[in-house]
This record gives sequence, C-alpha cells and structure tokens, in this order.
Amino acid sequence: MLSDRKKKILCAVVDSYIDNPTPVSSKDIQQEYLSDCSSATIRNELSTLESMGYLIQPHVSAGRIPSEKAFRFYVNELMYESNLTTAEADLIEEYFSRKITSLEDVMTAVTHIIAEITNYTSVAVKEDMSDTITAIKLLDLSNGKLLVVIVTDARVLKDGMVDIPDGFDGNMIARAEHWLNKIFRGKHVSEFINFDYPFALVNDEFYQYNALFKKIIDVLKKVSLMNGMDVEMYGESKILQHSEYSDAGNAQKFLEQVENKETIARILTNDGGADGSVTVKIGADENAPEGCAVVTTRVSLGENVSGAIGVIGPVRMNYKKVLSVLDKISEIIIDLVDSKEIK
Repeated sequence: MLSDRKKKILCAVVDSYIDNPTPVSSKDIQQEYLSDCSSATIRNELSTLESMGYLIQPHVSAGRIPSEKAFRFYVNELMYESNLTTAEADLIEEYFSRKITSLEDVMTAVTHIIAEITNYTSVAVKEDMSDTITAIKLLDLSNGKLLVVIVTDARVLKDGMVDIPDGFDGNMIARAEHWLNKIFRGKHVSEFINFDYPFALVNDEFYQYNALFKKIIDVLKKVSLMNGMDVEMYGESKILQHSEYSDAGNAQKFLEQVENKETIARILTNDGGADGSVTVKIGADENAPEGCAVVTTRVSLGENVSGAIGVIGPVRMNYKKVLSVLDKISEIIIDLVDSKEIK
C-alpha cells in the first residue's frame, strides 16, 4: 500500500517522464509538482519507491525513470481523465463527416485518425461471425491426428488439428462428426464462438472422450475467430518518432513484432472483453509486444460483427490522450452503426 505522498511522487515521475523521456530528479518534482515537500523528503520517497520496484535509476548520479510496474499502477490508480482539445475533437469529426458507407471505410478512417492524433501505431480489427455453419468435418490424417474443418455459407475453415486418442476408430470419428453437426449446423459462427462445452449433451457412450470433444471445440473456436478477422493497421513508422526507438535495433524489433497482423489481432481481441470494455496491456508479461503497451476498446460493428480499435506504442505512452481518443471514436462508431448508414 502506497501512502498518499508516495502516490503523488510516483504520479509526478510518470507524468514528467511521459512528457520528457529523461530521468526525473527530486528537484524536478519539487519545482514542478510538490513545492510543499523538501528535496530531501522527495529523495527518500524516490529511494523507497525504487526499492519497491516502481522506479529505476539508470545511473548512480541520475534521477529515476518509471518501471512497467509503475505504469501499470499509474493506469490503474493514479491517472485522471483527460478531455480532447477542441482541435482534436474537430479533426475527428472532420474525418467521419466524409462519405462512409462500409465497415471497411470505418476501419480506414479509424486507423488514420487515431495515428494522426496519438502519434502511435493504430489498429482496427473486425470480427465477422455472421456466417452460417453448414457442416463440420473431421478428417483422419492417418498420422494420429484429425483435421477439423468448418464449412459455412461463405467460406471453408480448415486450419485446426487435434490428436486422436488411442482406440478412437473410424466409427467413433463418424459419430463424433454427427454429434458436432447436430449441435452446430444452421447456427451463426458467433453462436459457436460463445459456446460453452456442454458435457451434458454428450451421450454416455462418448463420456470417455469428453477431453477430445473439448479440444475439438477449442480448435473450432480458434479457427473461426482467426478466419473471420480483418485487420487494418496504420502508422507503423510513427514509432520512430519516439526516443525509445531512435536506436535502429529497437526500431527494427518493433517493426518485426507488428508485421504479423494475425498476432496483433489476437492481442487486441483475446481479452474476452464485451463491447465497450477497455483493456490496457503493458509489456511482454501482459501479452503486449516486448517494450510496448497496447490500449484497446471493444466495439460493436453490427449484428454478429464485433471489433476492436486500439494503439500500440512505447510503454511511455500518453495513456490519458489515447483513452480519450478511443472513447470519442467508439461513440462515433456506435452512432454510425445505429444509423444503419454502413454495411
């Protein structure tokens, strides 16, 4: 538990470091944030915060910089809401006043305006789960594995494999396939994605294969999700404008990490969040790219179509601005979808 004074000092260090990525000294804090505290008192508190893992001292004679732990505490406990400037709000309205008739138009507009205002890499993900399942196939590959295939009225999804247990012969595969089709044929993929495995629906004769059925369900969900995703990304080069990536090696590593759009889409959508939920992931321990933060807002894009908008940037991110931008844009998306003007 941090005292109020420690919280104020930690907040001052984070805010200062976000504005200017140089070590923060006790003198800086006293002059800019806490004039009623002596420099000696602030130094003692900084030392304690460092021992607690919130601060790092790059050099003996230098000030401190926040750790990822500090940024997490800042986002959870210290950060206050920030409003967009009039110019930023007007710019967003201008982008969305242009002719937008499709979800693809929305995704393009979203990524461009987010990157322009925040100066970070922006991402928009659309998950279209409106397909109707027409068949599920289990194909024995004769190597101890089953290929799991979903056929819908719009596509064929066949990227998932599971191991076949010993004793699971061709007749059992056929009966398992029959059971899966009985449950899912005619349903939207979105119903399938939210499906909780119903042990009670499995006949007694299949009880011993419950684990396999669960694996098949999990594979089907994963395959459906990834095949139903469209990913739009913009502003990857924005990262080069931040001091953390002035080093060519760091910049190259970042660009390599965001190159795989499927991985980035999974990062934005694997939180299980409902529409309107906001997620902040900081550092590799929280499933963000190493050395980065990812801020995401989940949005509804229509019936059986959901999505996520967000940014990827350095851990030293202006979280207040990012969250205010995402909040404003998600409101506009809701209005567009509700107005039925986009398809």
